[in-house]
Amino acid sequence: MAESGEVAAQDLVGGILLEIEENPSDAAFWFRKSAERGSAVGKRSLGHLYANGLGVAQDLVQAERLFEEAAGQGDAYAQFNLAQLWWGKRAPEEVAALLRSAAEGGVDDAHVVLGDLLAAMDQDAKALRWFFGMLKEGNADRLREAIDLARGMTDEDIRLAGSEAGTPGEAEALVGTVAKYR
Repeated sequence: MAESGEVAAQDLVGGILLEIEENPSDAAFWFRKSAERGSAVGKRSLGHLYANGLGVAQDLVQAERLFEEAAGQGDAYAQFNLAQLWWGKRAPEEVAALLRSAAEGGVDDAHVVLGDLLAAMDQDAKALRWFFGMLKEGNADRLREAIDLARGMTDEDIRLAGSEAGTPGEAEALVGTVAKYR
């Protein structure tokens, strides 16, 4: 099917070659074919290969172009990858917008990275909202950072962040936790 031009099959073959066969050179061949036919998955995957020099010569300009195209098609992982490339090179608000879209599109790691960026931008309440989103996804790896962040916030700001993330119970628990450390 991939050889006959089926884009989804080309993406699948590329993924198998990359992840299972550990053959990024051949994966690049198939991702290039699907990218040329407009596949966001193919563009994002080929961009990943270029960004990391896997099976192709590393080319960050090409990677950025491919990530931008796939992100423009709504690919959440491409949005996350593009945000990583733009970190420190573009305005933090642009990076935050990409990370927000990626998080809302289901990229769990984007919650944490966005929380870190917003905290660095002194937007603690917004940062905490994304840490709550991470917790909602079942990832408690950065709980210590969420507690540290919340210690400098009012109880109402914590509750608001929890409400915006759809985790009012966790927010209330955090209010009780940080009260012990203030």
